[in-house]
Amino acid sequence: MKNFILAILTFLGIAVAGKPITEGEPAYNFTLISDEGKTVKLSDYKGKWVVLYFYPKADTPGCTTQAKEYTKLIDEFKKYDIQVFGISTDDVESIKKFKQKYNLKVTFLSDKKGEVAKAYDVPLIFGLCSRNTVIVNPEGKVEKIYKGVDPSADAKNVLSYIQSKR
Repeated sequence: MKNFILAILTFLGIAVAGKPITEGEPAYNFTLISDEGKTVKLSDYKGKWVVLYFYPKADTPGCTTQAKEYTKLIDEFKKYDIQVFGISTDDVESIKKFKQKYNLKVTFLSDKKGEVAKAYDVPLIFGLCSRNTVIVNPEGKVEKIYKGVDPSADAKNVLSYIQSKR
């Protein structure tokens, strides 16, 4: 049903989907600006597990829950040398304020034009990312894709998955 609704929204021009990406393909090598104003390149993290969690809008209930859950587990992610990035179409100032307001420990990246979201086949609805998570393995390939994730369970599920692969 969700795919049917997305297809209709795409047809109407309300949603935009990228090209299908599959597990096992090389990850899209992006360059984005972080909440600290720094340039972040995915290629700089080759050899590490990388979590790209896409969320709709900073400082909204589901996105705040998801960011807080990742923050609670950030030391566990670091212990396993896993880099976590929260990505949305919010501008840098919005993600900076969001991070400061809730004392979040995740690195947030601004994908203002939605280009990275499209590259990872994350649908954009009214310009906002759908809630998908992509895990990139140390070889730089897409290891796992989760679509329509539960914001309260995503961080635990992702951490468990990566731990099972080590």
